Amino acid sequence: MSDKRPIGLLDSGLGGLTVTKEVIKQMPNEDVVFIGDEARMPYGTKTKEQITDYTRDLVKYLISQDVKVIIYACNTATANALPTLKEEFSIPMFGVIQPGAVAASLSTKTKHVGIIGTEATIKSKSYSKAIAAADPTVDVLGIAAQKFVSFVENDNADSDEAKKNIAETLSPYKDPKFDTLVLGCTHFPMLKPQIREVLGNKIKLIDSGVETVSYVKDYLEANHLLTNNKDSRSIKLHATGGINEFERLAKEWLHIDVDEISLVNVGDNK
Repeated sequence: MSDKRPIGLLDSGLGGLTVTKEVIKQMPNEDVVFIGDEARMPYGTKTKEQITDYTRDLVKYLISQDVKVIIYACNTATANALPTLKEEFSIPMFGVIQPGAVAASLSTKTKHVGIIGTEATIKSKSYSKAIAAADPTVDVLGIAAQKFVSFVENDNADSDEAKKNIAETLSPYKDPKFDTLVLGCTHFPMLKPQIREVLGNKIKLIDSGVETVSYVKDYLEANHLLTNNKDSRSIKLHATGGINEFERLAKEWLHIDVDEISLVNVGDNK
């Protein structure tokens, strides 16, 4: 059996492209449809209700593209919207928090794990709860790193302002008792060089997106939903706003040929 329908991914903005890149790497034969809500980002400063409403629009759009599963390539949407929307839609949907939390609990030897994420993700305590469920002996320190999102979106991670903010935000994790740091926002893997500059190489960085794609691949395999079509993979990237900048950065980060990059309207955005 083979299912040629694409894999759908959604995010508040550009960060989900780190997860999209991982899908392309781990499942090279699969078609991909990604949507980033550039018009309404950042989600991290919005209310739970707003995040759920916006994410619902993206889910409906992906369903209209006949995707077979949806990956929430966004920690904020996973924490705030996924539990509600799983009740509303029958399509299989996967978030990035659970796989990242399990990987962190398995990684730490010192039993001290750091989490950086958006304000909404940290406020939700989703990672703390998921790590506690995996290993109750682990101490978790979550810190909101909301500005990191704009450093990525505006492509100015190497500016003096960004370096200063990153150093200040991460300073509590310089304590050697922290041996694992979860990048609890899909934008943050793009800041790995800057994070390493502050924290060095001793701390393990957990990229929730990588863990999630591996989990989804296993699910698709077990349910005979992978495609065996090796000839004509299609990658389509959509954004709800800022399409020129989105296109430039998408090409810069993905380093592959993309079949389509286009502006789409969803929900109130029409």
